Amino acid sequence: MAKRTEYIKDKNWALLDIEYIQCTRTHKCVRKLYMLAKDGYMDLQLEFFPCEPLHKLDKRYQRAFYYCQREIHKLPYCPPPSSPPCLNVVKELNNFIVDNDIDFVFYKGGEIEKNLCKELHINSFNIENYGLERAYSHDPYVEMNCYYTQLIEM
Repeated sequence: MAKRTEYIKDKNWALLDIEYIQCTRTHKCVRKLYMLAKDGYMDLQLEFFPCEPLHKLDKRYQRAFYYCQREIHKLPYCPPPSSPPCLNVVKELNNFIVDNDIDFVFYKGGEIEKNLCKELHINSFNIENYGLERAYSHDPYVEMNCYYTQLIEM
């Protein structure tokens, strides 16, 4: 644990959490993301416009969205019209990582975060494997700030 703590102190890291909508069997549209840098001040909070309108989704994905909206993330299907399209998520994350000289990313449990980090060629670690107290929220901002506080106190 001491080596892990030193590594966290020595490197520049960020926390990442994403809420998404399953649009097809192979595509998860990023709906909302929050990324917080180690300094605690630099952050990226964006909502993205889905690739497909809700009415064009297969019925099972529509039902899944309505369930998640009601029980989990409470997000509407479409964000404000000024939101960037889902296809911009890699560019936005890369800009944040480069601009803030991030060495690695902690993500919260999800495959989508892990896969995006892999696509960006940045090391990533599941924050849930670090024995921190779980954040009981589905709001990326609340979750990442809960984990941030615990990491800083290590």
